[in-house]
Amino acid sequence: MTTSAGPGSVAGGTGVVRSRVAILASAQLVAGVGVSSAIAVGGLLAEEISGTASYSGLPQTANVLGAALMAVPLARLAGRAGRRTALASGFALAAAGAAVALTAAAIASLPALILGCLLLGAGMAAGLQARFAATDGVADTHRGIVLSIVVWASSLGAIVGPNLIDPGTRVGEALGIIPLGGSWVFALVALLTAALVIVLLLRGVRPATAPPRRKIRETLRSLLAHPDGRLGLVAMASGHAVMVGVMAMSSVHLHGHGSTLTFIGIVISAHVAGMYMLAPLFGWLTDRWGARAVVGVGVAVLLAGCAGAATSGVIDQGHGAHRAAEVWVTVGLVLIGFGWSAVTVAAATLIAVLSHHGDAAPTDIQGVADLTMGLAGASAGALSGVALAQLGYTGLAIAGALLLLPLVWALVRRPSAATVTLPS
Repeated sequence: MTTSAGPGSVAGGTGVVRSRVAILASAQLVAGVGVSSAIAVGGLLAEEISGTASYSGLPQTANVLGAALMAVPLARLAGRAGRRTALASGFALAAAGAAVALTAAAIASLPALILGCLLLGAGMAAGLQARFAATDGVADTHRGIVLSIVVWASSLGAIVGPNLIDPGTRVGEALGIIPLGGSWVFALVALLTAALVIVLLLRGVRPATAPPRRKIRETLRSLLAHPDGRLGLVAMASGHAVMVGVMAMSSVHLHGHGSTLTFIGIVISAHVAGMYMLAPLFGWLTDRWGARAVVGVGVAVLLAGCAGAATSGVIDQGHGAHRAAEVWVTVGLVLIGFGWSAVTVAAATLIAVLSHHGDAAPTDIQGVADLTMGLAGASAGALSGVALAQLGYTGLAIAGALLLLPLVWALVRRPSAATVTLPS
């Protein structure tokens, strides 16, 4: 089986690959602080500005939608100008979004907050592209572990980010804005730093000629026609939708039942730790067991996580001890994080391998996969606030579990014999 180098990759030995992965991981670590601190406070800030929980899901939705909308443009930019230009542009645009959101906290504007979160999505899109960038020029049998290391690098920053809510409020008070908006200062600094890391350190070969553009629907059709492409797309979309839909409303649910901001930050950090800390394990297992087996493990864990979240809602709805509900929501969110990690790492590895053996530019295939993933997450996030208001947290968790049905179907469906080449 042959491999090919992607845009911005450097032909060379193991040392070159390790250096590139280390730089990508460093940028991810720093950017994780910015993106996660903003996500953690976005729903609470929207609720305070609007005065209702019904709009609290909009910031997360805008963030995920922004990531989806930027996936293909950044991927095509990588194909034309190299990975460094695309990644730095994504992080810089996200920093601009943080500045807009900070302004929204100063003038108490919900539309400005949504716009800022939409732009922040470029940072998430750049982070997703970074995991694919790590696989450029790497043998197929090692793409899973290399990809997962960059995913894992997000863990430290993403764990620290949600815990900046409390100090962020003090920054907000000092600035004379809505206190919750102070966390956006940390996001702005972190994302600018990530952009600088990429600009100053990442090196690569600029594509000699821009790859031919292929329509999104054509790339999507070719992926769906391939068994591995179909499983990869459905897994990325379903797993992300479950994670975004349940997580987006968890802070609002907890805050509404009396949980402190400090505790909410700890819970979200635990959830994010579940998303990233075991990524190298799932990457290693993907390379050895195969992606289908690891996706199956992820589905089982996601279902267990939804059950834990639903139990928390039942306790609060029955006016039981909120401390017990806090324990169950913590367990549920951590399990959802683990499940998301397993499903996403395995599915992204499938896409990474296929992208280097298709007749389209690898970045185009990767961008369409991230677009699909982002749109699924955005849709779930858009409905999560309404679901919380109408169904309660228990109903929201059950709805999340039901989103896994297409993935279960894709897993149990007997795959046809496949080659590594995508159909044209």
